[in-house]
Amino acid sequence: MFSKCLIVLLSIHLGCSTLVSMLAESIDVTIEDDGKTLKTNHIVPNLEIKNTLNKTDFTFCPCKKILVSSLGEAANVQSAALGVYQYYQEYSGHPSYYGPTNLHRSNRLYYSSQYQGYILGDKLGSNVGYLYVPSTLNCPYLIPGGWQYYAGRWFVDATLVVRCIPS
Repeated sequence: MFSKCLIVLLSIHLGCSTLVSMLAESIDVTIEDDGKTLKTNHIVPNLEIKNTLNKTDFTFCPCKKILVSSLGEAANVQSAALGVYQYYQEYSGHPSYYGPTNLHRSNRLYYSSQYQGYILGDKLGSNVGYLYVPSTLNCPYLIPGGWQYYAGRWFVDATLVVRCIPS
């Protein structure tokens, strides 16, 4: 008879949790002490790595400074929303940012649970904004495209991007 069992080998915390486990099938493992057999198991390892990220632990989203930029129409219509943003706090299980850092007043880039995406507006949690992207990704700078700007209605600007500025 052939049976499988899951043996948890080790759990590592490197900014996010990684669970390393072994799927076991059949190999002899013998533990000996002074020549006496203490335990014998039949195990065949098949290494499997599972990611067990905690959605509210956004240490896997490590960028603390981002750049919001555009070479398109958003640069003309929403220029005050563009610039460098700093990490602010966790909001709705996602990181939020404030900026641009070169203005006297600042905006917030945050995740809206109601609209299932990121909004860049003047108040954290407001569902009114200058820029928007529909995405549930935890890191706004990993969103490959689809950012929109508001000018009476929403327009897509293919050049509108959010990028990480490495520290």
